[in-house]
Amino acid sequence: MNAQYRADFPAWVFIGGLSCFPWLILWINSHGRIDVVALLVAVGVSGFALAWLLSFKIVLTPTEVVFRSLFRGRHSLRHNEIRIVRLAWNLRSARGPLRLVVEPRDDGVRALEINAKVFSKAAIDAVLELGGKVAQADDGGLRDGVVVRSVRQWKERKKR
Repeated sequence: MNAQYRADFPAWVFIGGLSCFPWLILWINSHGRIDVVALLVAVGVSGFALAWLLSFKIVLTPTEVVFRSLFRGRHSLRHNEIRIVRLAWNLRSARGPLRLVVEPRDDGVRALEINAKVFSKAAIDAVLELGGKVAQADDGGLRDGVVVRSVRQWKERKKR
C-alpha cells in the first residue's frame, strides 16, 4: 500500500496569500484600464506559486521512498539503501531551514533532502517512522517544531 503526501493546507494559505499581492497591486493601480505588464506579472507569480506547491510530493511504497519537487525533480531511495532519516534545522541552507534528510548507506548515492516546511506533521512522522523501521530515525527534537524546542532548551538552561 502506498502513502502519498502533498503540500499541507497552511503552506497553500501562506504561499497562495503571498502570490495574491501582485493581484492586489494590479487592482489598486487599475484606474479604468489594466496594465498588460502588471497583469502578466500577476499571472506569472500566481502560476509559479501554484506549480511550485503542486510539485511537492512524498510517496512511501513498500519498497522505496520517493520525493518530487519542482526544481529538484523526482528522487527515490529503496528501503534497504537507507542508513538514517533525520529532521534537521539549518538557517544557512538555501533550500529551506527545516529539512527531512534521508541518508543512504552508500556514500556514492545522493541523499534525499525533503523540504519539510511544506508538508504536514503526519507526512514528516510517516517518513521518520519508516526510517525507524528500516534503519535509524532522528527527529533532532524538532517534531514539535523549532519554537517548542527552543523554549524547552531555554527552560533547561534557566533551571541550571
